[in-house]
Amino acid sequence: MKLARLLLSAVLMPCLVAAAPATGASVDAESILSRVRDRNDGDDVYSDLKLVLIDEKGGTRVRELLYLQRDYGKDEKLTLYFTEPSDVKGVAFQSVTYDEKLGKDDDQWIYLPAFRQIRRIASADKRGSFMGSEYAYIDMEKLRVGDYKQRLVGEEVVLGQPCWVIERLPVSEEVINRTGYHKTVVWVDKAHDVVLKQTYYDAKGVQFKVMTARKLEKIQDVWTVMESHMQDQVSRKASSLIFSNVRYNVSLADKLFRQAIMKTGVSNADLPALR
Repeated sequence: MKLARLLLSAVLMPCLVAAAPATGASVDAESILSRVRDRNDGDDVYSDLKLVLIDEKGGTRVRELLYLQRDYGKDEKLTLYFTEPSDVKGVAFQSVTYDEKLGKDDDQWIYLPAFRQIRRIASADKRGSFMGSEYAYIDMEKLRVGDYKQRLVGEEVVLGQPCWVIERLPVSEEVINRTGYHKTVVWVDKAHDVVLKQTYYDAKGVQFKVMTARKLEKIQDVWTVMESHMQDQVSRKASSLIFSNVRYNVSLADKLFRQAIMKTGVSNADLPALR
């Protein structure tokens, strides 16, 4: 599996990460980010997940969900299924991350029980807020190397880890329109090819959002970001993604990644004995 994640983007689909590159690997910006995208992190992954919404006064709301991801050849499929609280219970999100060499946009769908229908999220809508959080739908996609021109601009330490600092500029207006980002800067852990920080800029060059990893842990020989935090510097609101009970290579069933599961819901009977 070639996650993250990020949740995603470098955020959710993004949050589950892999082992270090071979000694002597290239340190040019594009090669570094290609390793981030293509690292090996098993065939599938299960996790419990909390999405914490933090308002401008520090008040919080917590949403609980299941995180399920599996490789299908060079593609990846993700299912997120909300279990708590009652106002979001039964909401489901699915995505397909395609081999970047195909040159096609990743697909996303969401199911809202109140409307009883599955809706495909159009490219123009991916800039919108994911479930009321400071993460956008586009942040849920995996890092795409070819959408940007990138260059190394420095080295810094994040979460105690020496990092490469890479500036990324969109290659086209289409990328800007789809993402809403006119520039991003990423901090990549040198030892583990993990994105530990990312900043986002508007058309005037103003930084308006920042994502930081807050906890990094080694699970089944896979270095895993267990908590990420997204801060909106305009609204002063923030959101966190907190992973727990992460397990790799658990033989998740095909049915968990079919669209039918979005309507029927994920039950404990559908899952390995992990909870």
